[in-house]
Amino acid sequence: MTQKPDFLSEVALMDDPMGANGPFSLEDDAAYQAWRELKLVDFPDVSALVVNIEDPAKPTPDEILALNRCIRRTGMAVFKGPVAPDEATARDLVAGLGLKFGLSHLDLNPYADDDAITPLHVAAGAQAKEQGRKLYIPYTDRAISWHTDGYYNPPERRIRAMVLYCLRAAAVGGENALYDSEIAYILMRDADPAMVCALGHPEAMTIPANDVDDAVSRGDVTGPVFSLNRSDGTLHMRYTARKRNVVWRDDPDTSKAVQFLEDLLATDSPYLLRHRLSAGEGLICNNVLHTRTAFEDGDEDQGKRMILRARYLDRIATP
Repeated sequence: MTQKPDFLSEVALMDDPMGANGPFSLEDDAAYQAWRELKLVDFPDVSALVVNIEDPAKPTPDEILALNRCIRRTGMAVFKGPVAPDEATARDLVAGLGLKFGLSHLDLNPYADDDAITPLHVAAGAQAKEQGRKLYIPYTDRAISWHTDGYYNPPERRIRAMVLYCLRAAAVGGENALYDSEIAYILMRDADPAMVCALGHPEAMTIPANDVDDAVSRGDVTGPVFSLNRSDGTLHMRYTARKRNVVWRDDPDTSKAVQFLEDLLATDSPYLLRHRLSAGEGLICNNVLHTRTAFEDGDEDQGKRMILRARYLDRIATP
């Protein structure tokens, strides 16, 4: 597991030399239009993003191909298979599936377990780790607003991909909404390229230093919303819709862009996928925009909602 790999370098779009040309350069409209056309032509219905897998621990070449097709077009895919018999097996399944897609550099956050996989459930118990988890919404039954994972991470720890696996679903609620970050970029650029320019600024969004949790040592994290992965020129997005503990750059285009994203993500769209993971289902994605509704756990026999999450510093390697 690598915390600070030298193969990942995160820089603002406007400062990266790669931004001088290519589809994400505001100066290269021809390249953008060609990429945009390929992205939008025959964009799949979101219901087609669910792929049945007979054994997620050993996906067949055809199943991997089907998942790759979804990810290549939309940045995400939902897989559906039998329920793992226990948590240890499910953890092996998650890690193994990540490797099938070129994901090997796990992000070991403070509340992940020793294998860098994080159990997402309502935190309970007296252990120090469980007590710390209670400070954060993912470990509660409350709704989570639109975001990309790791928006508070420093540049060398940008979260580029995730694998989620549902071992137990909630009794009620816990639905995810998901939105391809590249589609958000296209719709914003088509509306007003100045908004994209503003969100590519190296000081576009600041997450203030952590001051509530001694287990998390983090100062202010400032950076762009839209940026490029220098190694392959792909787009990265870091974003949160939270109203508190976020500071946006104070200029008209940034304010306009923030409002544009809020309005976009609050509107039903053919590009938006809503899916409630059932036991045995999972998500593999390039850290797309996502939310979670509030949920209720069942009784003791039913067990708590349990989602296993692996977050990666790599991007999914789609052929």
